[in-house]
Amino acid sequence: MRGDEGPGHGLRVSNTVVGPWWNSTTGAHSDFMEQVAREDTALALVELDRQECLELLGHAGVARVVLSVGGLPVALPVNVSVLDGDVVFATDKGSKLDAAVRGQVVSVEADGVDRLYHAGWSVLVTGVAQLLTEARDVERAGPLPLGTWAPGPHPFLVRVPSTVVSGRRISWSGPVPEVRTRP
Repeated sequence: MRGDEGPGHGLRVSNTVVGPWWNSTTGAHSDFMEQVAREDTALALVELDRQECLELLGHAGVARVVLSVGGLPVALPVNVSVLDGDVVFATDKGSKLDAAVRGQVVSVEADGVDRLYHAGWSVLVTGVAQLLTEARDVERAGPLPLGTWAPGPHPFLVRVPSTVVSGRRISWSGPVPEVRTRP
């Protein structure tokens, strides 16, 4: 069974439009899309439980902290880890530290994307930002992989309690078709 043509001449597979970029950006042979259309495969959206969300976030390494600056939402990249079920990141002086000192509600979002298979996941944790000041907490966070990519010291540790946790995964149900590339 072949899929119907979708917008922009993409192929519609189980209500998902896969655009013509397959051949041009990945080198994947068009046989892949024909195979997908013939097989009993479909993309599925699955809600993740709290534990899986925190595991994914803990392994993500890089995320975005979303906070309010001057009444407007701002998303800033951070290196993250998870400690006792809460998100932790290192920062320098600036808006992220200000949010923690002021006890503002922030969100931390991370995702993983597989462009070839149109699959991936996204996790969002929301809580009141807290500056880690207790020596015991700072010591326990010490071994976490919080090295930052941004230059300069980042001596402050911020915890975002996982008050609200949500996550979703888009993945294939059924057998995933084999990708064949052109010779």
